[in-house]
Amino acid sequence: MDNKKISTKSSLYGWRNEERGINSPPLDFSFMKATAFDDLENKNLQATRTGRIPKKNQENRYLTSSLWLGHNSITSTAKLQNFVKNALVSSENLSWLDLSFNAIFDIGDEIAEFPNLKILYLHGNNISNMNSILKLRKLPKLRTLTLHGNPIESLPNYRSYIVTILPKLLNLDFSPVISAERKKALPPGFFKIINTSG
Repeated sequence: MDNKKISTKSSLYGWRNEERGINSPPLDFSFMKATAFDDLENKNLQATRTGRIPKKNQENRYLTSSLWLGHNSITSTAKLQNFVKNALVSSENLSWLDLSFNAIFDIGDEIAEFPNLKILYLHGNNISNMNSILKLRKLPKLRTLTLHGNPIESLPNYRSYIVTILPKLLNLDFSPVISAERKKALPPGFFKIINTSG
């Protein structure tokens, strides 16, 4: 392959990454004291942690695949899909969503609208029903998940349950999922707990 072809291929790959927002800084709405996604619409972006803000397109949507909404007081994921669609150039390309340290008690069905989500932070919330976690099985690319600091963490065999429910996870609660965990047999009454908790 000659240099011209390599250059063309490289620039095309770079363009695709830029269009998808893969190499862009996150859209950071952390620490905004928001109780709902509507509260964030007129807020100034946070740039303290990253030092940069993602680019905008002509429709004032941001070119990024990462959205940070941690350290607010959001209670529900209702309207998350609309918020992401209005904020990002491509909501389908969302790959990292941080909802940590909010007051979320349930994961809504709209989470399935983000098929490219790879990283999901939900630690420090109020999730108590394991059925909420079952909804995450609709995310085929999810590899990193945090749930510690939620009431479900106190369930017996909590980590084993999550690894069983989501067998493609590579990291759970900032700790790698090891092969021994995947081979572990389900404890008695597992499905009963899943179907009746909460």
